[in-house]
Amino acid sequence: MGNTISSALDPTNRGKIQVPADYKTPKFPSLYIPTLSSTIRQEGIFLYEAEAIWHFTFYWTIILLCGIFLLCSLLASLSLLLSRFEWRDDPASDHVKTEIPDPFLTTPSTPSHRPAYDPSTPFDPKTPGLREPLVEKRRRPRRKRPPLWPVFLLPVVMTAVAAVVSVVTGTVVGFALAAVYSAGGFSMSTWVPFLWALIQVVVLIISSYSTLTTIL
Repeated sequence: MGNTISSALDPTNRGKIQVPADYKTPKFPSLYIPTLSSTIRQEGIFLYEAEAIWHFTFYWTIILLCGIFLLCSLLASLSLLLSRFEWRDDPASDHVKTEIPDPFLTTPSTPSHRPAYDPSTPFDPKTPGLREPLVEKRRRPRRKRPPLWPVFLLPVVMTAVAAVVSVVTGTVVGFALAAVYSAGGFSMSTWVPFLWALIQVVVLIISSYSTLTTIL
């Protein structure tokens, strides 16, 4: 047998856990395909040192958290970029003149009953039969085209924020896992740091919805 680590799991040698003599700390990520038979025989790639457990958890947290932040920021940048090329009216059509239909308009089948119109008489909208002049309607002003710099700056800022969050959460969770597994004498599969990093990302996504956080 190789080195021993303090454990309370071994009934014959309580307080110690056996580490293979030829054990070497696996390189990141060292994921393997677990099967039912290999799980029963406890075959796989495992971590024993607290430092290795922290490293694996920290690396996976940075990769997954920065990846999801970068993906969301790229989608937001794409939305800003598309808004710069959306269709806009021609500036010449900002002012539109409309004319109110004339109920006394003459047609071949109906004679006109329009009263005589005196040009010297000011226009009175209450006077029946008088045609209302052209009315100029102003459309609401067009929105300004958004600047281009947020399209490129947003992914950089969001990835930097994700990196800072990953350093904090990955370190805390990594040390907690290392302390628990070392105190209990458990050998940790290399899948465990990945799953805990994935849990952190899922919790962060859920917490972004105020309704879910209120219910939970």
